[in-house]
Amino acid sequence: MTDTNAQNSIERITPVSTVEAAANALRELILDGNLEPGTRLREHEFAERLGIARHSFRAATQILIGEGLLRREPNRGVEVPILSDADVADIFKLRAALEVEAVRLVTEAGIVPVAAQRAVTELSALEDDAPWRDVVWPDQRFHQAIIEASGSERLKRAYSGLQSEIVLCLAQLRPAYDQPAEVAAEHEELLEPIVAGDVAVAERLMRAHLDEAVENLVQLYDRRSEPAEDGQA
Repeated sequence: MTDTNAQNSIERITPVSTVEAAANALRELILDGNLEPGTRLREHEFAERLGIARHSFRAATQILIGEGLLRREPNRGVEVPILSDADVADIFKLRAALEVEAVRLVTEAGIVPVAAQRAVTELSALEDDAPWRDVVWPDQRFHQAIIEASGSERLKRAYSGLQSEIVLCLAQLRPAYDQPAEVAAEHEELLEPIVAGDVAVAERLMRAHLDEAVENLVQLYDRRSEPAEDGQA
């Protein structure tokens, strides 16, 4: 009887299709920063690199286009999106409006989102050489948890429209940090006033955190756009 119950409780493993596996591989390359903004994903080259048919590659890229991690450009094909300084400023202007309000609501209500605490624990446990995608997801979950805990359906709906661009920005922040521990420390600091119920500090730190991200992204984009020095490709 026990064996039967144990067997019945085992979850079935869902097989991953070729297209899903290819989308997962491309997603990891983008989130780890191995495919930089503006990188073109030439169909023949990447299909061969992934060991899949070209139609499977096209289907995989379509998944990531839907997520906002890739973009199809006229006469250029599929590429990793390049966000301008104005794009970044606009994205984070809305992020700040939503997240600062969410952290105010949550802190005033005395709510400490469990998912945010788990995200900080996950970030703190990462090794120095952890792939950047292992930083991106708990970072995203931390902020999402605060939004979810706000109790505002409209605030959550507005934030969901930003998700793909937020993840893309997080992926492209990789060069701004030497180690995952730095990201963990930032989020531990954000969590402290929420736990303490200090609304003013929680709002101030969240705004400063987002402002710093904008500054880092703009600096990284400006650096990429600088002409190469003599003798460099």
